[in-house]
Amino acid sequence: MTHSVFSVLLMAACLAAPSAGCAQAQDPPVRADNRDPSFVPYVPMPMPATASFKEVRDDLAALLRERKRPVGVRFGRRGPAQPDFNRLENAHQLIELIKGGGTGDNIVRLQYDKQKQFEYILLKAVAVVDERIELGPGFAFPFRDVLEGPITVTRLKDGAYPFVIQLQNQLSFRFDAKDLGDAKRMADDLEFLRRHYAGLEEGRAAQSETLAAQYRALKTKPPVSEAQRRFIVQANAYNQMKNYEQALEHYQKALDLEPLSYPAAYFNMALLSAQLGRYRAAMAYMKQYLLLEPEAKDARSGQDKIYEWEIMAGSSR
Repeated sequence: MTHSVFSVLLMAACLAAPSAGCAQAQDPPVRADNRDPSFVPYVPMPMPATASFKEVRDDLAALLRERKRPVGVRFGRRGPAQPDFNRLENAHQLIELIKGGGTGDNIVRLQYDKQKQFEYILLKAVAVVDERIELGPGFAFPFRDVLEGPITVTRLKDGAYPFVIQLQNQLSFRFDAKDLGDAKRMADDLEFLRRHYAGLEEGRAAQSETLAAQYRALKTKPPVSEAQRRFIVQANAYNQMKNYEQALEHYQKALDLEPLSYPAAYFNMALLSAQLGRYRAAMAYMKQYLLLEPEAKDARSGQDKIYEWEIMAGSSR
């Protein structure tokens, strides 16, 4: 079965149907009915307790960095501030976004299907930095945002990159037909990291509730220090400039100094996270705000935002 596809090459700027002068691929869109029913999805086994976070993260980094063949990556629009990646006419904006001011040497091509819908981008390598996956400078997916569900490897019925690992927030990875071993190795690493964060979140949730109860019981709330005020003012300035990543970072710096003196930071961080398409993080920040300020005037609107973000994150029930 032959599929008409569109390829966007970084150097040649190929924006037409496949021809003799353009690189081609025959991958269909990732759809549930396109999965190979004869392939039993690979479900990783839990790693032994002796494995460490650093060891597993470094293994994942090496796997995605030292590649013989490119890896395909698919993702959705990350908030209203970004162009609709599914539209072919936004291909060059997407390339520039991932280049992030660099040369773009890591980009092999963008792949579109016959309806001109974005399928994936082929990259020579993918970076793992600290606790995030980076597709390019300033274009990152924190582990916590994408590792909240079960990890599996599935196979498409046909195509040059048939092995798929689907994560949260519309992020997925695709491997060459010869790279099933690499796909399984990545799934093993991601499953370990997912379990790691699940354990951390359980502890963090209990700690947050304890701190919130202590805060609500205080007759005199802790004051905002001058050092905190500096970070808060800078965060507001970055928000005005629509630099949401830096705004988030500076609010976090303020909270690192004192987590309870400025509860509104959590509310603002929730809205900023939603602007970036990080809806699960947005819900977590808003829930923390509501724990601290359950009687606030904006508590009702904050809870309503959580309900909206549940849909955006694909977790509504």
